Amino acid sequence: MSLSHNSSHSSEDSDNDSIESAISIGDLANNPDLEELVKSKTYFKYDPLCLRKKSNWSKTKNEYKFDTPEFDPIKLNADIHSHSPKLESLLKRIEDLDKRDMERDGRKYKHFIFSDIKSGLYGAKLIAGALLAKGMHLGYSAKANPPKSKKAYQKIELDEDAKLLRTKFNNFYLLSSVAVYDQPISVVMKKAILKKFNERPDNIYGELARIIIMDSGYKEGIDLFDIKYVHIFEPQTTMADQKQVIGRGTRTCGQKGLQFHPTKGWPLYVYIYDIAIPQELQRQMLGSPTLFDLYMKALNIDFRLFNFQHDLERNTVYGSVDYELNRAIHNFAIEPDEDDVMFGGAHRKFVINQKMPKLILGPENPKIDFIVRPPIQHEMSFEETREFVAKYFKDFEWKNVKMENNCVEKKGGASELLNYTPTQGFVQSYFSPENPIKGMLLWHSVGTGKTCSAIAAASSSFERAGYTILWVTRTTLKNDIWKNMFDQVCNENIRELIESGVNIPNEQSKRIRLLSKAWSIRPMSYKQFSNLVRKENSFYDALVKKNGDADPLRKTLLIIDEAHKLYGGEDLSSIERPDMKALVAALQNSYLVSGADSVRLLLMTATPITGNPMELVKLLNLTKPIDQQMPEDFADFSDIYLNEEGRFTVAGERQYLDDIAGRVSYLNREKDARQFSQPIVKFVQSPLVDNIKEVAKLDKQLFREQILGDLADLQKQVEENNKEIDGELKGINAQRFGFLKTKCDELDGKAKKECEKVVRAHIKDIVAEAKDSIQVIKDNIKALKESIKERKSFRKETLGAIKADNSPETMSKLEELKQSMYYTIAHQCGKKITDNKQLEEAVKQLPQVSEIDTKIQKLDDRIENSKQQLQISIHAHKNRLKYIKSITKTDITQDERNLLRKVLREETKKGNVNVKTNTKSINDFEKDIAKEKRQIAKTRKAVVRKIKKQINKTVKEQKKEAKEIEKAEKAEEKIRQKQGIFLKELKSDYLKGLVEKHKPDIERQIDAIHDKYADMAGEKQAAREAKIEKAIHKATQKRQKLIEAEHKKTMKHQKDLAKEAEKAEKEAHKNAEKAAKEAEKRHKEAERLEKEAHKNAEKENKERAKELEKRAKEQERLAKEQEKLEKEAAKEAEKRAKELEKAEKAQAAATKKLQTEQKKLNKTAKNQ
Repeated sequence: MSLSHNSSHSSEDSDNDSIESAISIGDLANNPDLEELVKSKTYFKYDPLCLRKKSNWSKTKNEYKFDTPEFDPIKLNADIHSHSPKLESLLKRIEDLDKRDMERDGRKYKHFIFSDIKSGLYGAKLIAGALLAKGMHLGYSAKANPPKSKKAYQKIELDEDAKLLRTKFNNFYLLSSVAVYDQPISVVMKKAILKKFNERPDNIYGELARIIIMDSGYKEGIDLFDIKYVHIFEPQTTMADQKQVIGRGTRTCGQKGLQFHPTKGWPLYVYIYDIAIPQELQRQMLGSPTLFDLYMKALNIDFRLFNFQHDLERNTVYGSVDYELNRAIHNFAIEPDEDDVMFGGAHRKFVINQKMPKLILGPENPKIDFIVRPPIQHEMSFEETREFVAKYFKDFEWKNVKMENNCVEKKGGASELLNYTPTQGFVQSYFSPENPIKGMLLWHSVGTGKTCSAIAAASSSFERAGYTILWVTRTTLKNDIWKNMFDQVCNENIRELIESGVNIPNEQSKRIRLLSKAWSIRPMSYKQFSNLVRKENSFYDALVKKNGDADPLRKTLLIIDEAHKLYGGEDLSSIERPDMKALVAALQNSYLVSGADSVRLLLMTATPITGNPMELVKLLNLTKPIDQQMPEDFADFSDIYLNEEGRFTVAGERQYLDDIAGRVSYLNREKDARQFSQPIVKFVQSPLVDNIKEVAKLDKQLFREQILGDLADLQKQVEENNKEIDGELKGINAQRFGFLKTKCDELDGKAKKECEKVVRAHIKDIVAEAKDSIQVIKDNIKALKESIKERKSFRKETLGAIKADNSPETMSKLEELKQSMYYTIAHQCGKKITDNKQLEEAVKQLPQVSEIDTKIQKLDDRIENSKQQLQISIHAHKNRLKYIKSITKTDITQDERNLLRKVLREETKKGNVNVKTNTKSINDFEKDIAKEKRQIAKTRKAVVRKIKKQINKTVKEQKKEAKEIEKAEKAEEKIRQKQGIFLKELKSDYLKGLVEKHKPDIERQIDAIHDKYADMAGEKQAAREAKIEKAIHKATQKRQKLIEAEHKKTMKHQKDLAKEAEKAEKEAHKNAEKAAKEAEKRHKEAERLEKEAHKNAEKENKERAKELEKRAKEQERLAKEQEKLEKEAAKEAEKRAKELEKAEKAQAAATKKLQTEQKKLNKTAKNQ
């Protein structure tokens, strides 16, 4: 099945030919980030598992393992400082606390030490060895077997009280998930240890056992009484895990043996240990201040889910069915006083969520009054559920009481049955077969009686309704149910027996006989239940016999304890881990097939979220039929319920509350100081190294990384500075800022000249500042290059000195350093990675690389096909054997059966030989293929190397071309500048900043020039207008004078005519009078001569009358002429008035025009 040599050789020749041929990078040449492709990115990568272990203890040896013959307590004690600074801190803190307690209280108190690591070399066992090295006594031991025995040790034996009392207050116990003295800690031994540690009153203060150490295998299902101090050796990755650890010491009345403080209750001091990373090392340790932070970064956790987890927990708590009933117990809080401030270490933090609303504590209901409640007809919305619970379950509300010790035992009289808490009573009454919801999640804090709640609910209604009770939990916790069943008596039927006077036996087997058939299937592990739903064990057969195979879970109450392990049980072994696909399928099948009689599910946990917040959503989905499921993928869930930040939208929150309505019971009694100890958490940090300078002198890698880091920073600064002066700053001149002169375009004449003068002055300043900055940058580059040169020289000299220093003292220090935690973390857990992912992804598209990748893929396919053929062959052989076995079970004769068995043996033997032969053939084939793949990979590496070389060449050519283009552009720009064509767009941020800096000054000065010349123009315009007005006024006055002169002339002429007329009239009158007198005289004479002269006198009077008439006519003619002259004078005056009016209008129009022009000038100046 192996490939021929010739084919490999020909392939090799063709590959070599492809290498020798010209390499083309194709479309990669057009990649704008071509230079970045060939730049290798270096970074440090850390193995999280290594970090977790080595931050615990650096180097492991048998001398440090207390359960090996090589154990050397003196060496362990001597190496603690370098191998585990935080172990040194832990031991010192215990010593200091004991000393303080003895001085203050005259006694010591019990300690609980927890390590997350399950290992024979690290964690709990290591701490136990350290305590032994410090002179403490382990409360059990195992005798060594003879050297040639299969087992190194005999069975572990617990020390008797008499022996423990010989080392009073100086004993400790270890509960380890890994073997101790080459054997596991049995369940019986675990119970005996816990019983001894929790013994009251003999061990309240640790007389028999003062310290207990555990690993993560004992994080759950453990009760520790009367402890005052908790030491967590590794910070926990989630708050849920931390609560689980601390919860071992916060059980109901778990500290009642200690003194109860009237205002503080029982404070529980929690210390969490970590290693502080010096500033100088943080660069290569991903910028982490502590090793735990480095560990979290190495895990590469998606922190984007944090917002979602916060909102999810808050909304689930608010949406819990008993939220209002439990309000009082959730709001209880006590404030620590000064005595709670613990000495040393970092600032303290509280485990309890301080965002919980403050309420007042409520007591347990000593007795539950059962009232008639209407059955729930259908599943209700959030609001409907809340109203229903408030109306019909108000008697299960926690009441307000004062702060007091609720753990005082009553004196006298017979023992009493345990009173249910309000929440236990509520769960018992609310979750029943009549309730249409398929299941509930009991999210109850540690020590609140979840197990008792479940037993009470199961025995009070489901058991009586004919349901089968299935109890599923961790393997180590399967027997814990019985203490709640019989000792605390949470089973209603057992309670009734006790109340009727029946004595409960002490033997477990006799006790179990008191249970009904509903409990006939004993508690099982997750894996056993997985096998049940996969139809692979006797539990399944029992259920099928009872309920039929269509739905084996029909009328079954399924109670799952520690339910967070279903989806978050990373610490479970593969053997114990549940098969969730099978579980979900079984539940959904029951919901669909059996309807109202389907399985009912009760999930119990104190921490529903252990890692991913979607674990809580998945748990709630287990209680919902398939058509009511919420999305279990975070992205899909976000689309419906969340915004872009991972927080619930208003509509999403409302929808979620309706989706979980009635399915969650939430109870958190962590702050109930009447019955629970109050954790006060403090972080203790120990330095990773004592003297970083001394370490750098010994560790070439550290020194090299520090220098390389400095050099990289310096080189980066040089590159950044070069970029500054290689751009527009290079060859900067005044013409580059010629575009600023355009600010003067709206001005003209002297104003424009003055404006340009101002701009030129500022351009001169800008250029001067730019050149000064260029010089500063050049000086800085020079200084940086000098620093680089000095550091390189220093590196060479120092590394040479380190290499040359082979003195015994230095070698001893170096060897000691190599054993330290720092060296192990830096050199074993971390490695420097050169990342070429970008180049690898880019070259895959090139034909010469894709062709090689295709060859490699074909070889992989051939291997896979061979493996598949082998599996098919093996599977067919197994089926044949299975078929032969099935025939032997049919109705055949014994001879035929014997013959078939012989054939079966032969076929089995033959098949095994064939499998072995074929496996060897495939292994040989794989080796040949692997050899060919190595050769092809070598060819590929050479091709990629040549491609990289070609890319570098192309980048060099592109840079050269870019420089030529830049040079041409600069030459062209100079030509444009000479022609007065200025580029307005600046590329340099620095130059932009300079322009922006000067711009306000330039604009201010230009505005001043504009205002100045605007004022001058206004004054000129005003003078011009005044001159015009004066001219008009003068012309008007002149015209007026002419008119007045003409008028005067006319009036004078008229007066002359009037005088002449008057004179003529007077003359005529005078003549008339004279004539009259003459006539009278003549009349008198005529009278005398009347007769004689009558005829002559009459003739003479007629002539005289004619003369007077002639004179009167002449007077009338003169009057008309005078009137005509007056009319002409008036007409002339009217004409002059119109001309004056016209002149005034012209003057007004000119003034208006001047005002308009002035406004335009002002507006232009303002825009500029």
